[in-house]
Amino acid sequence: MPYSSDRLTRLVQDDHTGEVIDLENRLAGRAMRGSDRAFEELIRRVLAAWTKAFGGPGQSALPGDVLRRIIDTARAAVRRLLDDLAGRAPGILQDGLGPALAMGVRQGAEFVRAASGRRRREPRVPSVGRALRDEARRIRDMVVERRDRALHLLHEDRVSRWSHMLAGLGAARAALPAIRAHIAWVINAAVHEGLDAVVRATAPLRLWVAEADACVRCLAYTGRSARPGEAFPGGLSWDPRQRKARAAGVDGPPLHAHCRCRTVPWSDSWTTEGVPFPLALQREAHRSIAYGRARPSESRAARIRAVRELLLTERDLLPAVQARARTAVRTGRFAPAA
Repeated sequence: MPYSSDRLTRLVQDDHTGEVIDLENRLAGRAMRGSDRAFEELIRRVLAAWTKAFGGPGQSALPGDVLRRIIDTARAAVRRLLDDLAGRAPGILQDGLGPALAMGVRQGAEFVRAASGRRRREPRVPSVGRALRDEARRIRDMVVERRDRALHLLHEDRVSRWSHMLAGLGAARAALPAIRAHIAWVINAAVHEGLDAVVRATAPLRLWVAEADACVRCLAYTGRSARPGEAFPGGLSWDPRQRKARAAGVDGPPLHAHCRCRTVPWSDSWTTEGVPFPLALQREAHRSIAYGRARPSESRAARIRAVRELLLTERDLLPAVQARARTAVRTGRFAPAA
């Protein structure tokens, strides 16, 4: 018996996405290995040395051997921490590619069983291709680039105030979120290769499924379908200012850093209880826009423009969604979630 559309949505957005996030977190934890705490301790120690030497973070440094020693200590620590990361992270990420591909195949097969009500044999897990391996290795270049930027800032000629020192240490520490974002992007790309293997073996279409609180770009894709090997339209967004009319087609998710959209196998012959699944996804996107379910990284202005576009272009909005959208446009803000 096929799942209902609501249950299919929970399977993809909650269960399957949660498994991918768990894998990302395990790999990031192995790669970081206490780096966050190490940088916190480094900043604390350098601040203590600065305060002892010059009287506090609000005091300018006096040129000379003391400042030079503080800078040299900071530079050595930055080099050690980031060189360790640059050497360790690529191999750990490469180790996760095979499990991510296998996860995509397994999740795709689970979705087919849930959507069609029929059990089918899982296709063979694809081998890890060169493109994925190259992306895993690229993490080293990202770390080295940030290390060199930090060392450039942490130079005696450029450091006379604590804010200068903190800028250099911050540039080094910025490697950590960059590593996490890259791990997430590569792992999601590998999961999607596994999902695509299931599509080619079992279904005529790939169906885009965004997260419930996805950005206005991703929400413009959810519920759309494309044949295997066929690109989705490029440049879509519910925010007209982010729309790109002549953008190249999109092969599929991830659409951007931290994107956890996915494409799942789909056939229009599969029937679900209640609203058809693609339509249910589109209605979920409309609800997300009208209710302002945005992440902190997305501006309210972008969401308000998206709501305005929703009212202009969608003529069959559900009454509750339409009412919330009109209120948001009129007031310029979103009502708190009930």
